[in-house]
Amino acid sequence: MRGEGETLARHQNMLTELAAKQALNVVRIYREIVSGDSISARPQMQALLADVTEGRYEGVLVVEIERLARGDTIDQGIVAQAFRESSTKIVTPAKTYDPDNEFDEEYFEFSLFMSRREYKTIKRRMQSGRLASVKEGNYIGTSAPYGYRKISPAPKVHTLEAVPEEAETVRLIYRLYLDGHGCRYIAGELNRMGISPQRSRCWEYPSIRKILANPLYCGKVGWKTRTNGDTLYQGIHEPIISEDIYNAVRQKRRTDPAAQLHSGAKLLNYYHNILYCRNCGHQLKRRAVAGSGREYILCTCRECQGKTVSSAMEVIDEAVIAAMRYRIGKLTTLKCSGIRGKEIEPDKTALLLAELEKAKRQLNRLYDLLEQGVYDAKTFRERSGIVNEKISALETAVSEAESSQEPPPLPDTAVFRLEDVIGDFPESCPEDKNRLLRAVFGKIYYNKSRRMCRSGEYTDLTLTAEFL
Repeated sequence: MRGEGETLARHQNMLTELAAKQALNVVRIYREIVSGDSISARPQMQALLADVTEGRYEGVLVVEIERLARGDTIDQGIVAQAFRESSTKIVTPAKTYDPDNEFDEEYFEFSLFMSRREYKTIKRRMQSGRLASVKEGNYIGTSAPYGYRKISPAPKVHTLEAVPEEAETVRLIYRLYLDGHGCRYIAGELNRMGISPQRSRCWEYPSIRKILANPLYCGKVGWKTRTNGDTLYQGIHEPIISEDIYNAVRQKRRTDPAAQLHSGAKLLNYYHNILYCRNCGHQLKRRAVAGSGREYILCTCRECQGKTVSSAMEVIDEAVIAAMRYRIGKLTTLKCSGIRGKEIEPDKTALLLAELEKAKRQLNRLYDLLEQGVYDAKTFRERSGIVNEKISALETAVSEAESSQEPPPLPDTAVFRLEDVIGDFPESCPEDKNRLLRAVFGKIYYNKSRRMCRSGEYTDLTLTAEFL
């Protein structure tokens, strides 16, 4: 596309004429179009060096000696060693180099060094030119992404033009993702709608992921270099989506990625984006055992194989509900604490009422003892008088305590929220369970290294919850 084939054909004709002029017998031609600066990226060069090392040729024809190696010092040494040890000549239109000749060997090594320097200079100039063009807003990619076509409205101006039908598909992809659908679901939905990508028959979720991560769609361009990094510049092409939408999708992909579900599938792992492995930090997966109706939570990361043990779904549910109940208790305790963090005094009214009830029961027993003949009338009057005075004093104290006591503190809204989640959680569907859990939890970290004991105790299971 850029004319390398024409250059290769011209060089081949040049060397063929040189071989005919010097009556050289050409037994093999190595054709290669690679711009890499390393031998490892040039398969034909590797094949040539292997044949030269075996001493198959008297000489090798090349347009200029700089074409043999532009790699680093190691690559240059490999090329020089192969020709020197096999005594293979290097024939160019300007000169024939004999590696057995000391002066030719020195000139050969010097030419390799100068070719490397020239290559680095050219590469640096090209990188600077590309970066300058990007800073001006040009698009310098070899092909246009989905939704655009390449145009050149003026000399040295390379930009993109939106394709209306494809641009609408891009907007649909971003809209579906913000609605909570994953890349796998979006790919299936586009295939169901009969929308085709540029270079294949159907959509795959990696393509959707690339579109969601491409800043070109919000009008930005960039060219990644070692010094420039991932710096973006304002492009001169028309954006398909707004920068706010792109940033919203980027934030969602980083902090709240959507579940990767097929089109029409429902969320079954209600711990999605909530339950993470303490050992590796990855999300835990759900696995169902066919025919048993049992579901398990496990870490599928290779790093955790043999380290993190799976648990039954119902065990995780019990532990999570227990954590919420514990949280309610902590919030209630904190709510009933003084401003300076000291616990308030016990409820005096409740204590007085308990004493009053005790005194009334004591008075009833006195009547029973009188009827049974244990007490005579005089003794009963003395004992009952004491108890009645105590009851009267307690009733007065209760009235004073009730009038002076502050109203009890109202429960925190977090307590109400947790109680609602605990009440609704068991009977909810997986999608609703996920919504309920995300209303109270940020993340839950799972840690378990030993399997369940025969007694059924889960002594090794630990969940560390981050409440909102």
